[in-house]
Order: sequence, then C-alpha cells, then structure tokens
Amino acid sequence: MGDAFADEAFCRALVGAIHKPREMPMAQGKLEFRPTAAFGRLAGKNFAALPAARPQGSSSNTVVVMGERLILKGYRRLRVGKSPELEMGLHLTDVVHYAHCAAVAGVLEYRDKEGEPRLLAMLQKYVANQGDGWTYALEYLRRFLEVHRTAPATDALPANAHEAFLALMHRLAVRTGELHRALATRTGDPLFDPESLGRVDFEGYRQRAAEEAKNALALLKAHLDELTPAEREQAGVILARQDQLQKRIEMLAAEDKGGTKIRIHGDYHLGQVLLTKNDFVIIDFEGEPGHSLEERRAKQSPLRDVAGMLRSFSYVEHSALRALAHDEVEYAKLAPLAHAWAQEVRTAFLAAYHETTRGAELYPELTPGHGLLGLFELEKALYELRYELGNRPGWAGIPLQGIVESGVLE
Repeated sequence: MGDAFADEAFCRALVGAIHKPREMPMAQGKLEFRPTAAFGRLAGKNFAALPAARPQGSSSNTVVVMGERLILKGYRRLRVGKSPELEMGLHLTDVVHYAHCAAVAGVLEYRDKEGEPRLLAMLQKYVANQGDGWTYALEYLRRFLEVHRTAPATDALPANAHEAFLALMHRLAVRTGELHRALATRTGDPLFDPESLGRVDFEGYRQRAAEEAKNALALLKAHLDELTPAEREQAGVILARQDQLQKRIEMLAAEDKGGTKIRIHGDYHLGQVLLTKNDFVIIDFEGEPGHSLEERRAKQSPLRDVAGMLRSFSYVEHSALRALAHDEVEYAKLAPLAHAWAQEVRTAFLAAYHETTRGAELYPELTPGHGLLGLFELEKALYELRYELGNRPGWAGIPLQGIVESGVLE
C-alpha cells in the first residue's frame, strides 16, 4: 500500500486529466475532472512535464508542489456536500477576480448516484512566499522583545519603533477589506450576493455566543486543576461572573443595527495569509473546521473575519512573551512592550480596514469592544478557551486573558 500523491507520474496524470472537462464512470457514481477558465494561464503550456514535490511540514491535506507553478491539494477527509473552499475559490478566481488569493486552476470531484459531490482534489496557483503571517509576526516580536530583554531598563523606545511592521499590517488590512468588498459584489448568484443583516441574524449571533460561553465555562470548571495558580485565580473570577458574561453578550448583540452579510473566509488569522514581496495572499477558504459545511457556507458579517485577525494578534503577543520571559522580572519588563505592540497593530489594522471598506455599508461601526466586532472577538476567545482546554491546556491562559480584556469583568 502506498500514497499515490508520492508518485510524480500520478500527480502529472491528474493535472493532465483536469486539463479538459471529463467524467469517469464509477460503480456508485462518477469522477468529474474540470478546469477553470484560468487553467491555461496558471498551468502554462508544459504542465504535463511539471515536476512534483512534497513540501516539508504538516498539513491537514496532502499538498504537492508542481514545478512552482501549481499546488495540487488532495483532501484526506471527504465530506458530502459542496466544499466552501472550492466555491469560494471559483467565485474569487472566475467571477469577481480577486487577485490576492491562490487562484483555482481546476478540480476533481466524486459525485454519487444521488448527485452529492465530494471534493477529492483541487489545483491552485503556486504562490512563492516568505512564509505565513503568523511565523513572520511571531519572529518579529520575539526579536524585538529579545533586544529589550537584555537592554537596560532605562533605555527608551525609539519613536515609531514598529513603523515598518505596521506598514505591513496596513497592507494586510487593505487586502482583507478588498476581499470583503469583492465578496460583497452583486453578481446575480444567490449563494454570494450580499444581504442585509436582520433581527434574526443578530439573535442568532447572540445565541451562538451565549452557547459558546456556556460550553467553554463548563469545560473551564472541569479543567481548573490543569491551570497555573495565576490562571486558576483568573478562571475563578470569570466563573464567578458568568451572569455578567451573558449580559455582556446580550448588550454587544443589541448595540449594532444594520450592516451586511456576505460569504467570508470564516477561519481568518495570521496563519491563513502568505507574505509575498511585502504583500499578502489569502489562502485556505475551508472555513472553521469545527462547523458543518452548511455553517461554513452561510453568509456572515465580515466583522467575524476581522475579529479572528485581532485575536491572532493577541496570540502573537502572548506566545512571544511565553518564549522570551524566563521569570517574573523579565515578564514585568517585557509584557508592557508586547501589549503596546499588539495595540499598535490592532489600531493600524482597523484603521486601514475601515478606510478600505468605507462606503461599502458592510457594518454600522468598527469600534473595538463594541457591537458585533466586540461580540465576535469575545466569542472567538471563548472558542479558543474551549479548544485549548481540550487540546493544549498549557495555552489556556491566552484566551483567558482575552476574555478578561473583553470587558466582562468591568
């Protein structure tokens, strides 16, 4: 038994099969090979001779690089139904022509006798890059903190210490805003055309956040023994104020009126953007892994993506601190620097995003800690708490801090 994706000949044959639309009958259904209109531009004339190589690193899918022109992605977990990543990729590539994503060149699907599809493989443009946004941001902040870890406490920070990095975050926010504007383009496709947020939507957001809070805090209570003393103290305060948390959720859900719901990325964070020549390409439109395909394909307020990116900045802040601060003295020295960095990044990102989306009527306001943005960021921190307690209890302190900073304890 072997992995067919480890065979260069198989990978080239698969690309060749996708080149022209065709169907292959199977016992219980059929295989469908389909190129997009962009296939020729992306694959080039010599696609049949492209070398195939498996990149280093782990992934939830099988990834093969084809001659640094194409990425062949094989899906290990097959789901019945329309793939949000495929839908989004085709819409962004062929319909609204959003340039800063990995364009789709073709697809292989299995369709059963009932007509239900299962995505088997997708062919995308290869994006030469300098790594993902998470790695770049974390290494940047770690280098910055390392310099100040050993510097005299009296040394003052230079003015505009993060100017170059903030310029990069400005560019990321612009690309994010452009993505949302592209997804808000009315094309006549009911699966993608924007819709106004209504009372039912806001009530759904409130219920979803309230349920997340209930589940996360129940898990927190059961895992108190796995936390550090400081985290247990923080957790105890949060657990004692569950009523205030639920009231906070209700207040945030009631603050905003109006806005637009569109298809969104759905699992947006620094790990989902590739840095390329001081710019960004957005990848992996599969949506939140813990949700059903129907939930991932549902239209949402774009502020859910924005909140996910804000939480990602907080993770960088606390992850860098965990790596650099070796004792309480160093933590006391470095924590204000890391927090100030995170606040500057958040401010720069939100300002550039707001400027890019001005006039699109995507949201009524963009104030941190208020309205849907505040609600989604709090919900994301609660989700992170549940995830960390179930998978990496040693990281639970990061979302705990995020919950505290959301204003729940005020």
